[in-house]
Amino acid sequence: MSQYYYNPYQNSNDFNKTQNDSERNYYETLQRAKLEKRELRKISSALGLAIIAYLVVQTVVSVLILGKPEYRALYDTSPVFQYAFCIIFVSVLSVAVPFGVVALFNRKKYRGPIVPNKPLKSSKAFAWVCVGMGCCICANFVVNFIVTVLKSAFNINLTQGETLSPDSPFACVMEIIALAVIPALCEEFAMRCCSLQVLRNYGTGFAVFAVSVVFGLLHGNVIQFIFAFVIGLVMAYVTVQTESIVPAIFIHMCNNGMSAFQDIVKYALGEKVSDGFLVAIFVFWIAAGVLSGIYLMSKKAFKSNAPKYNGVLTLGQRIGNFLFPGMIIPFLILILMTKSTVTIG
Repeated sequence: MSQYYYNPYQNSNDFNKTQNDSERNYYETLQRAKLEKRELRKISSALGLAIIAYLVVQTVVSVLILGKPEYRALYDTSPVFQYAFCIIFVSVLSVAVPFGVVALFNRKKYRGPIVPNKPLKSSKAFAWVCVGMGCCICANFVVNFIVTVLKSAFNINLTQGETLSPDSPFACVMEIIALAVIPALCEEFAMRCCSLQVLRNYGTGFAVFAVSVVFGLLHGNVIQFIFAFVIGLVMAYVTVQTESIVPAIFIHMCNNGMSAFQDIVKYALGEKVSDGFLVAIFVFWIAAGVLSGIYLMSKKAFKSNAPKYNGVLTLGQRIGNFLFPGMIIPFLILILMTKSTVTIG
């Protein structure tokens, strides 16, 4: 018959073991948080530098090329030259290259493909494009309302650079390429590929928000920041839901293409027809967006299947470490550029 002997130190040993495990877990959590903060700040700083490079490259190119009177005259009078300049020196050299360099230096940090390329049925892809465009139209109405309120209530006018209207069939083709096709390809590569995919290490929802901040900062003033931020949310959300970059590219292309097509219709048929064309396009995208939204809901396409964030930082900590210090200088530049586009009176 076995006999039980009471050990007076057993409970204290168990307590000490539990306390030691708790302390070890606490310090391990602190170390993970410290590491995550450091890595997130590195990525944020790299993206902030890419934004600065976007502005610096354009400034340097403008000084070196457009500083010469003969090229400045061409830029101000020739639509084809202006479109070609935007393709080469703005979309490719200022956007795609800096963010491509960020992706290259951080290539080991991507858990999935840099370019999301999951196969997508054409019907669903079209539906997502329609939903995205419907959101873009709504965002456009909101921004126009804000601009109208600022003008009527505070007599504040917001100015921005205007591209030349096409003056030939070839210029019409070049405008579509320069304003719709190439910017969509380059900016989606920079934003929803190079930037979004590495930020997803810190949570999908956070990544959608953070990359939309970066997208907004590329657009030069506060009003454009608001519009770009909102449509950036839409395109980033569509990208993570579909795991494909294709719908976002077409949303971007269609959104930018509306002004280009309006210019082309104006060139071919006159201003009155072009205004009616724009209204018809707005109505089409809103109706298509509503119907496509219903279709996607019936397919449960809005249900998120994205992996959950398994880190230790809270959402507030992630946002704080992303914005500071990496985004401080880009935001200061945004404020300065906004001041240069605002006139009172």
